[in-house]
Amino acid sequence: MAPHPLPRSWPPPTYAEVEAIGRMEDAALRNLHITQTYHVLKVAFAGVLGEADQSWCGFSTWASKTAGTFIRKEMVTALERDMLSRAESVMRGFGVTQARLLGSWGLPTGVATVLKRALDPVMSAVARHIAHGNLLVFQELGPLYAAMLEHFTGPQATSPAALERVLALLKPGPLESGGQDLLIRAVRAYHEALRLTRAKDRAERVFLANALVGYHEQVRLQAPIMGALEAPLKELFLDQLRELLRARGAGMPETWLLAIFTPLADRLERCWRELMTRELMTMELPDRTLRLGEDVPALTAAADFPPDLLKLEHPELCALMKQLDRTPDDTAGSAARDWGSVKDRMNLIVDLFRSRQQDRSLYQPPFTQAQVEAFQQGRMPTGRL
Repeated sequence: MAPHPLPRSWPPPTYAEVEAIGRMEDAALRNLHITQTYHVLKVAFAGVLGEADQSWCGFSTWASKTAGTFIRKEMVTALERDMLSRAESVMRGFGVTQARLLGSWGLPTGVATVLKRALDPVMSAVARHIAHGNLLVFQELGPLYAAMLEHFTGPQATSPAALERVLALLKPGPLESGGQDLLIRAVRAYHEALRLTRAKDRAERVFLANALVGYHEQVRLQAPIMGALEAPLKELFLDQLRELLRARGAGMPETWLLAIFTPLADRLERCWRELMTRELMTMELPDRTLRLGEDVPALTAAADFPPDLLKLEHPELCALMKQLDRTPDDTAGSAARDWGSVKDRMNLIVDLFRSRQQDRSLYQPPFTQAQVEAFQQGRMPTGRL
């Protein structure tokens, strides 16, 4: 049975509308607009490429939706609870000198207070880094997909002139020097897919394009990701602790205090990075939460990937997978060991893209109609976002 046609509840965004979203200042509202725009773009782009294969926008919708939970700081309560629990465990393992000082100054509860004070600016810093990454990617890729949607539609869609009009928006050169060669290759692959009739050939070109866009995106996201992982909890904790000890009349040189309590701050910062890494390495999809430190789930019990992508043939795609995928043709070993590594992230991402490229559940809208109406009117929606 053929799948039902996709509902198109919203008109495709124009190039100007996409750029206007990129200029919004409220990070939380902007993220909702970005997520929704990716959704509308992916549905509209399905009218260009066909509905069988998801474009990169099909995945960016859900990555942006996940980013929104950090931007809105929805996980603060759970992270604070976990950090306080770990802090108690750390303090139980302290040496005699620190234990006596903690007891004499009433700091078993004081440390919890200081930690709570330090976590607030840390979570704000994480939210800023993730909001910056969300914006950075959208400002570059949102207009590009809007342009492809405009020029790759209609009777001249497959013409060289249509391709050149889109490529004219991009800057040749390697990514390391600010160039967009990966995106240029991706646009060419999408354009090739338009005129291919064999389903496998078209699926491989779309996968190639998606992987190239994903690679460009992840390199661009490196600084925001590292900023989120390396938020300075140790420094903020020691600053807050010094203020508390001074208020309680510690009467001890500051260098001594630092020597005594820096090991505690070091341990707490390591705990924080472990927790933050765990939280960052998740992605909400319509039907499940992916744990990115685990292997990408196989598509079915019988096959890791859809039939069109089970055995790759296209030379450029095969060469890219050799570069990015540690375990070609297998989702086993796709788990990211270090989310701060572009190489580790891409090893997982290419298997995610490949396994779910033909998953129609990704076409589901990320928000209800009422929620979209709310944020389009400048209000934060109610309900789970």
